[in-house]
Amino acid sequence: MEQPPEQPPQPQPWGGQPWSRPQPPREAPPQQPWGAPPTPRQPWGYRPPEQPKGSRPPGGPPPWYRHPVGMLLIGAAVVIVLALVVPTFTSREPEPAPSLTTGAFGGPSTTAPSASTTTSGGRPPTAADQLGQAAQAELGGAGEITSVTAPPGGPITITWEIAEAGSRGLTENNARFGVMRIMRAVQQTQLSAGGTAPVVRLQGRYQLPGAAAPVTVVRLRFNPVTVERGDFDDRRYLEAFELADAAVIHPAFRG
Repeated sequence: MEQPPEQPPQPQPWGGQPWSRPQPPREAPPQQPWGAPPTPRQPWGYRPPEQPKGSRPPGGPPPWYRHPVGMLLIGAAVVIVLALVVPTFTSREPEPAPSLTTGAFGGPSTTAPSASTTTSGGRPPTAADQLGQAAQAELGGAGEITSVTAPPGGPITITWEIAEAGSRGLTENNARFGVMRIMRAVQQTQLSAGGTAPVVRLQGRYQLPGAAAPVTVVRLRFNPVTVERGDFDDRRYLEAFELADAAVIHPAFRG
């Protein structure tokens, strides 16, 4: 016997329920016996406590970080990190500084000899002797005065040996410091003596690598106005050669 064809769902009238597949019947919750207390309701958001995880079975291998090799690797990693990180915060790059700092932030540390000082021969010191002693006191360890000529009314010429330092740059700094300190001694001597400032010529000598004897590497000339009004402070030592009115500098000392 033939079955009639399945009919498509018919449109529902206004307000009717849409067609859906029949759902299997749900089991009713079990009824509590007569007189039993009602089941307590849990508050909103309640989660049942987590069950403790099962412990590792006895005799199983410990984790890798508890093995002696693992602990050794962790210790080595910590030591390497400390060796790389700690010096970054504790060490500071050394700044290049001149080997001599005497008088760098003030006046000379020693006073010039008085006019009553006598020379090694027992004769009274001349103006050139007094100027040489004052210049050497200012110069200190940056060099050594070798000759001073100071004729009356004529130009003053001072020659000195530039002290060698630990590097080429520090030796150049000694030459600049020498200029500033010698000129400061000339200023102080002329101010104490009175009169007009003279022309001053400076000759710095140094034994270059491979040379048999010292040669003149710094040759400067200062006019009277510059001698009188120049600011020869050690803090301006980088401008020592530029303060002169005329300068001839060896290429080895132009850095």
